[in-house]
Amino acid sequence: MNKSKQIFLFQGAGFSIRETLEEDLPTWYKWFNNPDINSYLFHGYKSNTYEEQRLFREHHLSGKNGKIIFSITENKKNSLIGTCSVNIDFMNPAKRAEISIIIGEKTINTGPVYFGINHWLVSHCFNYLNINSILATTSEDNSVTRLTLERVGFKKAGLMRSTCYKNGKYLNSVYYDLLKKDWDKSQ
Repeated sequence: MNKSKQIFLFQGAGFSIRETLEEDLPTWYKWFNNPDINSYLFHGYKSNTYEEQRLFREHHLSGKNGKIIFSITENKKNSLIGTCSVNIDFMNPAKRAEISIIIGEKTINTGPVYFGINHWLVSHCFNYLNINSILATTSEDNSVTRLTLERVGFKKAGLMRSTCYKNGKYLNSVYYDLLKKDWDKSQ
């Protein structure tokens, strides 16, 4: 697909959200095999193949299985900077979803653009997907994500001990949640 013909779902200050494209796969492959990017992710314990990235995209492209994926681009260069997703639990009558954001370009993984991406994803869940409760999880030592989630409005919901093994040590996971009624009050 020609980049000039891309259709953006959302354009914000410094970033845009669009569908994932097959041309994103080489960049995903590079990111998910980069130890710096994987250092805070709960995968990355093995190399990721190009074929796995292709199958992942194809499997989740329609969103029918509960996972909706988006690509994040930087506005000035229209270059891919990250990916985000919503995992909807269709079996839960309370309309609960889990969000995930992965920024592959290190210059963007903090600051106003990163905050804006998180804010957009939460707003999209509540206002367009009719989600009632959002869950987000990060490792205990990922202070940037923890502080960003709290700034967006998430509350710490719990801690699960030793859920991940990275760099020779076990890490805890911190669970955050945000209810639509609390989001609505803060907006």
